[in-house]
Amino acid sequence: MKKIILSLSFLAGLVLVSCESADQPQEQNANNDNSLMRRQRQSSMFNYIQSTRIESDVNCENNILIFPSWRHYWETIDRLDQMVERDCNAFDSTVPNNISEERYDILADAAGFDEDNVLRRFETDLAFCSLRSKIELLETAWLDRQGDREWDANSDPDNHFIDDQAERTLLSPNAEVIVGDERRGYVYYKFLDDEGSRIEVLNNDRDAISQVSRGRIPTGNPNVVVVRPDKESDSNKCKNKVTQITYEVSGADRFKRKSKVRRAWGTNCLNNPCTSIFPSKVIAITKGYKKKNGKWRSRKMLIAAGINGPGQNIPGLTYVDCIEERGIRLFEERKRRKIRVVAKSTTNIAPIGTPRRYNFSLQDNKLFSYHKRGNLIINKDYYDMPGN
Repeated sequence: MKKIILSLSFLAGLVLVSCESADQPQEQNANNDNSLMRRQRQSSMFNYIQSTRIESDVNCENNILIFPSWRHYWETIDRLDQMVERDCNAFDSTVPNNISEERYDILADAAGFDEDNVLRRFETDLAFCSLRSKIELLETAWLDRQGDREWDANSDPDNHFIDDQAERTLLSPNAEVIVGDERRGYVYYKFLDDEGSRIEVLNNDRDAISQVSRGRIPTGNPNVVVVRPDKESDSNKCKNKVTQITYEVSGADRFKRKSKVRRAWGTNCLNNPCTSIFPSKVIAITKGYKKKNGKWRSRKMLIAAGINGPGQNIPGLTYVDCIEERGIRLFEERKRRKIRVVAKSTTNIAPIGTPRRYNFSLQDNKLFSYHKRGNLIINKDYYDMPGN
């Protein structure tokens, strides 16, 4: 999985925040104005979203989106996912049943249909270049170089720590976004991983945003906040962070299986009770690949992904903070390029004296990641996966 590591030597002179406490109000910097917020293009699909341009190494008309709140950010992801699924179902309804995958591809190409058409329309509407479009280009070039030997997961651009297509569509190529905060105004975020490490810029400090976007972190600037959450250790009994990415051969085709468990992070105490900004997640992804004109490409095929117990029809068990037992059974089998199923934790943060978060945690032989292509079925225990 792609990792972005921030050297500790770069942190000298910054506001370094641990325990995710970067929510203190800041004084408005008189040297900064609101011109960044004025140079906006409004979405015709979601009237609360604007795109704008920051000075960075990403050269396109608009290279970052603005959301009024985290609630709007998450609602947009859900709505885009629903719109994509409706678009796919609408095309599928025009295709004869039980046709071959090759014939399906021919009809889809003739009709100009692609699973990401809705996401591309969203980007075009805002004249916005996204993380999704960047990964798409890099992945095509990477697949061009792949042969029939074993593939290296560490070099695959699609294994970015942001794994949801809709969320990739909302982020800049550098994994950035601007989100409104009732206490701090609009805040620029650059995500460094999916565990809560991030850089925040306050008070619309355009110079600082430009430097951070380009990978340079200004020192001695109170508007720049580097957040490194405290590392939480797994107990002897439970795990709450694992990742595994493997490529499987299925006849002449291939599929990728990706399994991941992550903790919740970020704190929003504007509501009562407090909530995490990002929930804890259990994820299972199956993605298909076929050769086209001698080159590997991600193509639609009949694949399945699930989260379950030792058998596909048996609910799996997870444990909230290694205490409260919770059953999970998710399954989806469709003719798609990629199937992603995800279970999200309750995002309420428990009061003092009880566990800090409602994190999914794993015990041995209780929760499995299910992947299927044709007669090849893999049901892998999350607990046995590496904790990276």
